[in-house]
Amino acid sequence: MPATDADIARLEQRITELEVKLAFQERTIDDLDAVLRGFTTRVESLERELSRLRGAAEGSAPGTADVLAALDDDDE
Repeated sequence: MPATDADIARLEQRITELEVKLAFQERTIDDLDAVLRGFTTRVESLERELSRLRGAAEGSAPGTADVLAALDDDDE
């Protein structure tokens, strides 16, 4: 049975709708990728800063065990 003009029109409409959805999804993926890259850069920066702060804290501040030992000494 050959396709009618109405069938062809419906198929063309469906194809157009799918193309619009695909274009929207591609844009959304690109936008999300940009956001993810920004977050990744920020997390890497924060990890470096945390590492730097931990290194500084280890060199200048007493550890938890030292503080607890000092508190025990004060109680005696």
